[in-house]
Amino acid sequence: MNILLKRAWADNRCTLGMLTVEGINHDPFFTLENPKRETEKDSLIPAGTYECEPYSGTKYKDVYLVKGVPGRSAILFHWGNFEKDTEGCILVGDGAGMLSGQPAITGSKLAFERFRRLIGQNKFTLRIV
Repeated sequence: MNILLKRAWADNRCTLGMLTVEGINHDPFFTLENPKRETEKDSLIPAGTYECEPYSGTKYKDVYLVKGVPGRSAILFHWGNFEKDTEGCILVGDGAGMLSGQPAITGSKLAFERFRRLIGQNKFTLRIV
């Protein structure tokens, strides 16, 4: 299974993108990540190809782990609305816009559930462009 994340907009607050599961007809998902920063730990994930797998941890259950990101670990796909919610991860939503004067994604919990129904317990390849 292949997933494409196309980054569409970025500033010093966050990075927004669109995510599609290749080969499956579905409404697109919106994504929110950290902005590009000077340190790898606090920056968005570099463009490239990564293997992902189902993961359940203490805080986030039934999410997906992004593996092989240089200088980073514990990067997940999960829900949230704002950059402060990313914790260095990729947030998934149904829409994007401004909330409380900040760039945000909306409908995140419902979108993440829809994403999980498409992916299930399968591993997948994530390509970020």
